Amino acid sequence: MNKKIYTWLLIPAIIMGLFSCELDRTPFESIEKDDVYSSGNALEALTLGNYAILKGKGIADGYSWVNNFYRFAEYPGDNVALSGSTTDPLMFIYNYKRQTTGYRKQAVWTSSYKTIVGCNTVIERAEEGVSEEIDHMIGSNYFLRGMVYFYLTNVFGRPYNQDPVSNLGVPLKLTTDVNDQPIRSSVKDCYAQVVSDLKKAEELMSIEKTASYATKESAQALLSRVYLYMEENDLAIEYADKVINSGRYHLLSKENFKKYPKFTPDENGETIFALRYVDGADNTGQWDDWYTFPGMYAAVDAQGNASLTGAGWGELYASVTYRDIVEEWPDDARAAFVTAMVQDESSEELYGVWYGLNAYADGASEDIKKYNSFLFHQDQVSADMTTLTQTWTIDTNGDGTDETITEISPITAEVDPKTGVTNYSVTPYMVNTSTGATTQLDAPVKLRINKMLATRQTYPKYFITKCSGQENKGHLWSPVVVRYAEMYLNKAEAFAKKGDLGSALTNVNEIRRRAIGAEAEYTASDVTADMSILDLVLKERRLELAYEGHRKFDVFRNGLTMDRQYPGTHLRGNDPYYTIAPTSYDIVEYLPEKEIQAQPDLIQNP
Repeated sequence: MNKKIYTWLLIPAIIMGLFSCELDRTPFESIEKDDVYSSGNALEALTLGNYAILKGKGIADGYSWVNNFYRFAEYPGDNVALSGSTTDPLMFIYNYKRQTTGYRKQAVWTSSYKTIVGCNTVIERAEEGVSEEIDHMIGSNYFLRGMVYFYLTNVFGRPYNQDPVSNLGVPLKLTTDVNDQPIRSSVKDCYAQVVSDLKKAEELMSIEKTASYATKESAQALLSRVYLYMEENDLAIEYADKVINSGRYHLLSKENFKKYPKFTPDENGETIFALRYVDGADNTGQWDDWYTFPGMYAAVDAQGNASLTGAGWGELYASVTYRDIVEEWPDDARAAFVTAMVQDESSEELYGVWYGLNAYADGASEDIKKYNSFLFHQDQVSADMTTLTQTWTIDTNGDGTDETITEISPITAEVDPKTGVTNYSVTPYMVNTSTGATTQLDAPVKLRINKMLATRQTYPKYFITKCSGQENKGHLWSPVVVRYAEMYLNKAEAFAKKGDLGSALTNVNEIRRRAIGAEAEYTASDVTADMSILDLVLKERRLELAYEGHRKFDVFRNGLTMDRQYPGTHLRGNDPYYTIAPTSYDIVEYLPEKEIQAQPDLIQNP
């Protein structure tokens, strides 16, 4: 980042990013350039402009910070499965094939530093102690700067517990001076800056505001997460308790939580801070519902409900492994955010969806077998759900005429004594489509029984709607930065790492009760040699915070391996990643090549 680039970052932050303070009506409306320095509210306008830079020009802005950060946080995780290839650089985020170029990565970097320089401007110009309002405004800029540095460090730097002194984070630009061109700081120093900024924000902010604005509690909530990432467990607990004891927030009821995306941040007592998108101001055209971040998760109707004929690409689905855990109980509230898309609701025919060895695997090499072992199949189920019928039409003797091969497999149904859920399994056949030879699998596979599901490239469409439908408006969505439920999960993880089983269970069960009910609470007997209390907490964290920008970081910062041995196009192409170790170079993104070219002193990630 040379002088020219820093100048470019500064000017839009001060001029192009200035917006009025009428957030409750249409947040972040622009004011004229000539009014910037004459207006008595210029610094307040600049502060609102800093919020706006993080959002971008609208919900479909492909160059916005939030639309792209969430891709780097969610797409490499195990909660999603892409159903096809794409020329969009999101493909390289999803399959761990890192690039030094790509506009999505550049957007995260550029928007981050535009925001940072905008925050620096307010911090330098505003005087503390003049009034409670000005102090709060300054504090909100410290919060935004700390938040952005935290996210940047996690995208471009290694987890804190992996030698934070030696590993590099990002440049810490703390002034508006265009000659100040910092090199990359260590991960430890980046985290120290994040903590310093958030604690300063906590000190300065004292006014109660809605969840669309930074507050003392949002700084405390984010500090709880930062300390958790640093493995400062006592501090993670302390700051989570500050938020809980403030009395300002509550868990939504189970039924209201199922509608969580429908509420605006300001009318949702569980949201602590979110980047507010406003109907009519941020979604102004039909393409907004396609190119925004949740547009990849689902197609939705005008009210934001999953629809095969709705707006949105709908190409990135809930993974099998996520559905496995969210379906363990019959009415887990988190299941409301995943919708199986039935092809024809009027049909009475049932089909079993399973994945296992592919037809081409017979006689193939081990590598081919492994590749082909994660493909979906849909086969007809008898009306009484006792048998699975697999029918193939294949020219088995090469005479130009297809022959029909039919195999019948019995379905096993077992009722889980704890949850009451009926789990279906089958030991199906695979077929060699060259010879027609059939071979029954060695072991049963899980079977999901439904009407015929719509598919894309054989992948059943399980739409994700957790990021759509605010105010019943298409893909309108206000990305959540921190919410109340996370505070209990932060405490549960910290207590688990401290060896305090009772306190860990108490806190994780706050979330279990709301999502499922008292019958689902964990007890000490659920902790086994194969399932530690930390495993249970991280599983709950995965269930609760899915699609909110946590999963990738939660896996790697805990020294765990990302297991992606399930259907999805991440297993296509050369050298696919079935699992990704926490020590892999590929868990950290390359810095944008343009930044290296502009400032050669920036060291690229290995």
